[in-house]
Amino acid sequence: MEIIKRGIVHRKTEGPCRYQAWPSLCVDENGVLYAVWSGNRSSHVCPFGKTLMSVSRDGGEKWCPPIIVNDTWLDDRDAGITYLGDGKMLISYFHHPKDIYRTDWRSWVLDGADGGDPMFREMLDGYLRAYVHFSPEMDSAGSFIKRSDDYGLSWSEPIKVPISAPHGPVKTKSGRLIFIGKDFPGVMHRYNAKLAAGEDPIPPEDRGQIFLYESFDDGESWEKLSRLPLPEGTAEGNIHEPHIVELPNGELVAALRGQNSPAVYRNFSMFFLNSTDGGRSWSTPRSCEISGSPPHLLLTSDGSVIVTYGRREEPFGIRAVVSRDGCRTFSEEMILSSTWIGDLGYPATVELGDGSFVSVYYQRYENDARTSILYTKWKL
Repeated sequence: MEIIKRGIVHRKTEGPCRYQAWPSLCVDENGVLYAVWSGNRSSHVCPFGKTLMSVSRDGGEKWCPPIIVNDTWLDDRDAGITYLGDGKMLISYFHHPKDIYRTDWRSWVLDGADGGDPMFREMLDGYLRAYVHFSPEMDSAGSFIKRSDDYGLSWSEPIKVPISAPHGPVKTKSGRLIFIGKDFPGVMHRYNAKLAAGEDPIPPEDRGQIFLYESFDDGESWEKLSRLPLPEGTAEGNIHEPHIVELPNGELVAALRGQNSPAVYRNFSMFFLNSTDGGRSWSTPRSCEISGSPPHLLLTSDGSVIVTYGRREEPFGIRAVVSRDGCRTFSEEMILSSTWIGDLGYPATVELGDGSFVSVYYQRYENDARTSILYTKWKL
């Protein structure tokens, strides 16, 4: 493996909202790269996040200043992006319910604020106290997508979807969109007043599970195709943030983030499972002896799959492995970046026309106190 270049997609060095995180990446037919992420945040958990997008026209080595794609009253988190062809693309993101910032996560939000600016922390405290009263639209917790028909210059109104995952839907060879994610209403069950009042349309056994949905109209509507089995020895609270890829033979490979269970390798790793019938049924999830998560899967031009992920135990950094058998076995681990602290990850990778790869991820740049969106350009 050869590292061609490492660099910055976006970094802020001033002000209290310098935290950038959870990127995703796509490439169009002209080789233009589009990176999206949740940015201009005060910390890992805060109500200020926006969906930002930067574009690169030179193979990922230079990026334009970020464009605000999405800026609601709520925290716009975990942006994903999918290129559909002919200038069409979609982004995905989700909102936590507003009340969670005033209750369970209030101290986390305040403690994560910039300690060097006590006035900002005081302002943030007052903001959280009034947060619930700001706007009726703030009740719109959930997972969403937006669509663009003009290479990201304009975007549709949001379309609500029932699942959430960091990197969004995937387009198959037939043009079908498949979206693997975690049931969002089930995860947020306790914070939804309608659900708490007994108007819950979700069976208890489906709450917080991993599902596969499909769309035949570029994401305008979605139908549930299957519920994926959980790995043996895990529960819904141990499995999160999946991704999926279609192999040249039509087989689907899904990868799941596993954590906080003795069944998970080093307590933070990945499981893989396969479908040979278009996603209607799945194999038994397989554990792998890889320290890192969540996964991003890329089908390369030679038919292999590159898995990129963040390693959140020493030595910290961004890693990649290659599989040539549908994620049943993997190559030796490759190091895309290294750092000194575990707040990092969520890499996404694309292949360029010359056979090189670009991976974007979030990580602290040098000795910064807040994270940035960085990239590594590399070759196998």
